[in-house]
Amino acid sequence: MKPTFYEFTDFVRSTTTITSKLIQDSFNSNNLYVSKKPDGSLLTTSDTSVERIIREKIEITFPEHGCSGEEMQDININQKYLWIVDPIDGTFNFVKSVPFCGTLIGLLEDEIPLYGSLRLPMIENRLLTGNNKDAFINAVAFKTTKFEGWSNSLILTTDYIRLMRSNFKNQFEKLEILKTTIRTWGDCFGYYLLCIGKADVMIDIDLKPYDILPLVPILRGAGIEIIDLSQDKNYSSIVACKPE
Repeated sequence: MKPTFYEFTDFVRSTTTITSKLIQDSFNSNNLYVSKKPDGSLLTTSDTSVERIIREKIEITFPEHGCSGEEMQDININQKYLWIVDPIDGTFNFVKSVPFCGTLIGLLEDEIPLYGSLRLPMIENRLLTGNNKDAFINAVAFKTTKFEGWSNSLILTTDYIRLMRSNFKNQFEKLEILKTTIRTWGDCFGYYLLCIGKADVMIDIDLKPYDILPLVPILRGAGIEIIDLSQDKNYSSIVACKPE
């Protein structure tokens, strides 16, 4: 059964209210257990605890839906409605006590991003939601700002080194001569800055589904254009920018 956007928003609000408290309590903790996954990325006990809570809530509320998350095994991924979960997007930041991290929850319909949410526990616990047409911060509708020219612009990416080692190196270097400012305020925080108009372009490559799919309905709802650079057209490499 297809949830309404209101039902989705109510679900992610109540669920991430619980998980945000867990993240806030463990932020800056000296007792945080950290390990490395096979790909070299970091994993904490908070990541798995948050994802477990979200999955339990999904199973209770939407038992007929599937779920795919970063830290746990996929469940019923061939279902028409599939939840995508990143419990702590920006785990490296979280481990280093940098507050640029958040929880991503999205819902796909027939593999297409339908609704998305971003909770920022360490940034006023803000909740962003979107349905591809509209976007909201704490239930208040918003749109990004207009592009004001390259000299005043901010371009973001999550991993500058990875980008410079990729096939997009030459194109990215062209942006560096536009008298723009480039920073690596990446992961979900970079997309948050883009949505609220503080940044103008976000470039990311080699993304996993849980890194980006929950953000797509928010970005589009906020008036951001998404250019899919991936061969498989799955948003694994994108440019997200103000449409101007």
